Amino acid sequence: MSWSLQKKKPPAVLLVKAGLVLVVIYFILSEFLLPSLPIWNPLNLSSLHANKHAFSDVSNVAAIIEDRPLSNLAPLILHFSSVLGPDWPIVLFTTTGSSLLNQSIPFQRAVDEGRISIRALPENTQFENHAAVSELLTTPWFWEQLAPAGHVLLFQADSIICANSELRMEDFLQYDFVGAPVDVPAGGTAGHGEGYNGGLSLRNRSMILDIVNRHSWKGEKESGAISQEGCVTKRPCLKFEDQWFYHKMKDIPGANLPSKEVASTFAVETVWYDTPLGYHQVERWNANRMDKVAQWCPEYKMATTDLLVKHGKDKGS
Repeated sequence: MSWSLQKKKPPAVLLVKAGLVLVVIYFILSEFLLPSLPIWNPLNLSSLHANKHAFSDVSNVAAIIEDRPLSNLAPLILHFSSVLGPDWPIVLFTTTGSSLLNQSIPFQRAVDEGRISIRALPENTQFENHAAVSELLTTPWFWEQLAPAGHVLLFQADSIICANSELRMEDFLQYDFVGAPVDVPAGGTAGHGEGYNGGLSLRNRSMILDIVNRHSWKGEKESGAISQEGCVTKRPCLKFEDQWFYHKMKDIPGANLPSKEVASTFAVETVWYDTPLGYHQVERWNANRMDKVAQWCPEYKMATTDLLVKHGKDKGS
């Protein structure tokens, strides 16, 4: 009896067949067994009216201006949204879509639900100095984008609001402008000016818009009415938009501006208060109190210590 010898197949052919079998198994598993993952489209900058979630029915809104790809940006904005609640939609003004925002599914979910909206800053917007920030915030365009909100909470990436606080943002709506109070000295000229810091501030949008339609910060700066010298003074430091607005509001009959004591319950920067609603640049000004800050507001660590405009590298103020 004779035996027939079967010709062996080359190893390469066997590998190809094995690979095809694995591919088929993968597609079967992915179709029927493996959970499907949500697929998100990249975030796009949109105009106010192009967004499907209009703010025509809101009383107040929060806004942040940020064009840097910060790793804390999505967590920070989501935290503000959570603490503020559903009555405070948040608008992010930026120049480019951040890949970090695209990667955050919770952030994209908030955008899809209308809790967060993204707006494009004007072309060629760059924050190389404090003057660029002040110029943007003292033009009608910015405040018009947030219509018809009555009050605007303006916050920066170096600010935070505290979930432990018994205070709510609504507790300060009676005021036309409130932020962390500037440390006006009792005597001499060793302070940083007068008013409130704008990095975490609540403002009456209509009053702000009326001011910028009647007055020009840029025009006063160019005419020399606003000094660009150092701000170690008891008077408002008008080279910054926040103290410029404070100075203008003081001249408006009926404008409601809180005392330094009340303002410090809203936010702490240079003037200390034990249990504020929020902080702005807290590590910069209260390095010796960070243990107290961490106990009261552990989420302060979400705020960046990188300033939108670097001090000491400020070109043209």
